[in-house]
Amino acid sequence: MKSWWRSLLFMSVFVFISLVFPDPILSFYKNKITYQKFEWHYYSSPHFDVYYYPEEEEFLQEMVGYAESAYLQLSKNLDHEINFKIPLIYYKTHAEFEQTNVMMQEIPEAVGAFAEPFQNRVVIPIDTPRDRMFKVLTHEIVHIFEFSIFYEGNLGRAIRSQPPLWLFEGLASYLAQDEDNMDRMIIRDAVVNNIIPEIEKLNVLSFLTYRFGHAIFDFMEKSFGKEGVRTFLYEYKKVLLTNNIQKAIKESFGLEMDEFNRRFQKYLRQKYFPILLEKNEPGEYGKEIGFKKPQVFTFSPTISPSGELVAALANPKEELDVVVISANDGSLVRNLTRGFTNNYEYITTEAFSGKKDLSWSPKGDLVSFFVRKENYRPLLVYDALTGEKVHNLKLEVDMGASPSFSPEGNRILFSGNRNGVWDIFQIDLDTKETKNITDDEYYDSNPSYSSDGRKILYNRRVGENEKIFLLDMDDPTRKTQLTIGPGNDIQPSFSRNGKLVFFSSDRTANGIFNVYSLNLDTGEMQRHTDLLGGAFTPVQIADQEGKEALTFAALFRGTFRLYRMEIKEPVEIIQQEEKPSTTIEEEMFKPPLSLSLDEEKKSRYRRLKWDVEAPEITVGVANDGSILSNADVIFTDLLGDHRIRARFYSIRDFSNLDVLYLNLKHRFDYAFRVFDFHDFFVLSDYTGLYRVESRVSAAHGIIQWPFNRYYRVEGFGGVIYRSQIYPTRDPMTDEVNLNKFSETFPIVGFSFNGDTTRFKEFGAYHGKRFEVSATYAPAMGDARSFKEYSIDFRSYAHITSRSLFAWRLAGIVSDGDGANVYGVGGLNQIRGYDFREFFGTRIAFTNFEFRFPLIDELKFPFGAIRSIRGVVFADIGTAWFKDGWIYDHETFMYRKFDFYDSEEKRLVDGHASYGLGFNFFFLGPLQFNWMFSKRTDIKSSESGFRTDFYIAYEF
Repeated sequence: MKSWWRSLLFMSVFVFISLVFPDPILSFYKNKITYQKFEWHYYSSPHFDVYYYPEEEEFLQEMVGYAESAYLQLSKNLDHEINFKIPLIYYKTHAEFEQTNVMMQEIPEAVGAFAEPFQNRVVIPIDTPRDRMFKVLTHEIVHIFEFSIFYEGNLGRAIRSQPPLWLFEGLASYLAQDEDNMDRMIIRDAVVNNIIPEIEKLNVLSFLTYRFGHAIFDFMEKSFGKEGVRTFLYEYKKVLLTNNIQKAIKESFGLEMDEFNRRFQKYLRQKYFPILLEKNEPGEYGKEIGFKKPQVFTFSPTISPSGELVAALANPKEELDVVVISANDGSLVRNLTRGFTNNYEYITTEAFSGKKDLSWSPKGDLVSFFVRKENYRPLLVYDALTGEKVHNLKLEVDMGASPSFSPEGNRILFSGNRNGVWDIFQIDLDTKETKNITDDEYYDSNPSYSSDGRKILYNRRVGENEKIFLLDMDDPTRKTQLTIGPGNDIQPSFSRNGKLVFFSSDRTANGIFNVYSLNLDTGEMQRHTDLLGGAFTPVQIADQEGKEALTFAALFRGTFRLYRMEIKEPVEIIQQEEKPSTTIEEEMFKPPLSLSLDEEKKSRYRRLKWDVEAPEITVGVANDGSILSNADVIFTDLLGDHRIRARFYSIRDFSNLDVLYLNLKHRFDYAFRVFDFHDFFVLSDYTGLYRVESRVSAAHGIIQWPFNRYYRVEGFGGVIYRSQIYPTRDPMTDEVNLNKFSETFPIVGFSFNGDTTRFKEFGAYHGKRFEVSATYAPAMGDARSFKEYSIDFRSYAHITSRSLFAWRLAGIVSDGDGANVYGVGGLNQIRGYDFREFFGTRIAFTNFEFRFPLIDELKFPFGAIRSIRGVVFADIGTAWFKDGWIYDHETFMYRKFDFYDSEEKRLVDGHASYGLGFNFFFLGPLQFNWMFSKRTDIKSSESGFRTDFYIAYEF
């Protein structure tokens, strides 16, 4: 075949994309690692199939009691019975819970449990206090009732419907009654500062969505009774697929949406505004120290031995950091952790669960705190003055929190979970030995040494409240309960003279956390603040001008700030009804229903039961109008360890199939894959354009080993069949010959992947991601061999909180008689050119982008356009064949490849463009892009801009 072809306009890269990027799911993602092997069993109770592993069997009877108690309570309240058994999967610790494969996404520590609508599973860790865990479990079982009521077991209804978050999460919180005084503090602060959104806007994943959602159902019950709540749920069910909340409100309560919003806002103001008139702002008690910028939090203070410096948690940049500030004026002395790092994932904080986070050594300048890394929490110790890391301790205890230095500075107390029980532990910094101090069945936290090291203050969960206990280090079995009565008394610390205990408590009738002190000699209790928001972590500091003072963190106008307060006359003096005693013990929380287990209903989980999960459908449009579509259907077993993904996707009218089996039960993942790809390139002669089809079919196995959350290696091997038309160069005439090949051969490949990218709502924000791969197909029979190498590197550097620079470098080199041909151009590769306009056995391109926000949202009757962002870009790339040849579109022949003419100082076969544009999200996850570009050869640029539209995610 001779060179009467005018041009080869498009050459498919999709055909061989699986060979260059053999990853079974995505090219880039952080690794979700299975650190432990779980041998699952299950127990069948009246309404649940409870899944557990042997290490947590001792909790089985308890969990069955909790689950059945919650079911009976909810069934009565909702007047509904579920016609299937609910799978309940529980884990002994949160670190183990995070390894679940029921959800493939990463599970943050803040997620206490979850329920999913396709197999109606509830997944929960059990390492929280039992009363809290019961409420969390009830919350998730409410979701199963919601799925049953609204979806009726219909997968189509579950996929097509999009109920608002306030409804699903608010109803679950309302029925579980899981709101505590910390939660009420947040909504109280929002209401008194006039932050009451209309309920139509409460469909974003945020803490306030949960809290306002709960408040909406409280309002419904107060105004229309519990029957009104049930009526609303069943009216909403009628309009589920259209999500017509307005109609459901109208039919249920006879109110238009505006009137319902008005009454709801009035209800909240009447509930919380009287408190505004009675209570004070934190600034009325002391001077604010720390960062005073909007939305910058400062909390969890700990004091230096001199009392002149304060270490605290703050977010002066984008990340939570440990900062050292002046106790006098709050000026920054040093940021110990300084923002983004890959040495650990984040600094852990339990402050919003009523725990302390930092400790400063009484001897020296050391500050200790916990961070999250992989599936554990290392204890870090820093020198507060130099910023040097002194210790990085991996503990044999899960979920470490609340560190506290001993007076000598050589030991640290902390709370943690060992074998499902929370106790106070001590680590010796010299020997690295860990000792259990409290060693009981109660939930213990917030330890703090006395100045002589002979006593320890700590919190114990008594019933449903936190109380302060005192432990004698000479006899750790001697534990004295110091606080009695209602409410939670948290975060205790000794005064500088050891005679008082400062703490935070919500023991007043309105449940607001304030600063208290307890006299250890007399038992007298004093309240030092009367706040609107809440005060936490009171710590006494050095006297200020001869007057006693302390610091505390307080919530005010949506932000936690740090304050220094002179200790004056108390707001209130309280005499406890009972004196401290070593004999006061209360029973731990018990579920309402207690069931005996039937041993015959215990079984090992052996038989895999497959079910479908939510399909994922995405659509793209190249800048030449080519439609790119993708549909994934995933089948999984109940525990998510075994998955089958069937992917159907197309380029124009060429359909492809890719089926993958994936085993995630171990850290060492493996998969088997078969696929059949049909693709095309476009040829042109003097009679017009027509498409030439190519085909690749393969079967291979895949293995994957994650080093950590960020890096992994992968390998694959198998057999491949391909049928393609391949352009070759006639060495005598430089003409193009198109030869057809059909061949079968073995193939192996290897890749190294990394991903440290951090994301915001608009996409990648900071970090790097890369994939380096190599593929080899040896010659067998008539099959031609090839070797292939590729790189795809992407880097993101934030400039402000919402703007960044992005850079990508990508390339493929294919060698051998059977080298693959790839195309590049268009989309977000080399903008201003046609889709896959340039082709060869080598391609390379790079992109530079500055991304910045324009408009957050534009609402229309047919939907909202979200996250409109601007882009300024520059692209450069090329494609050529081995031995340095390139196809010339003007002469229809091969010629020598010349990337850049150094004499004329211009690009020849390199292709570059620059320009600007914008993109936004519309119709769900689809990202629409409009780009205006100019082609350039560096020396000069084309006049006018070329406009391109495409639907595809930015790199």
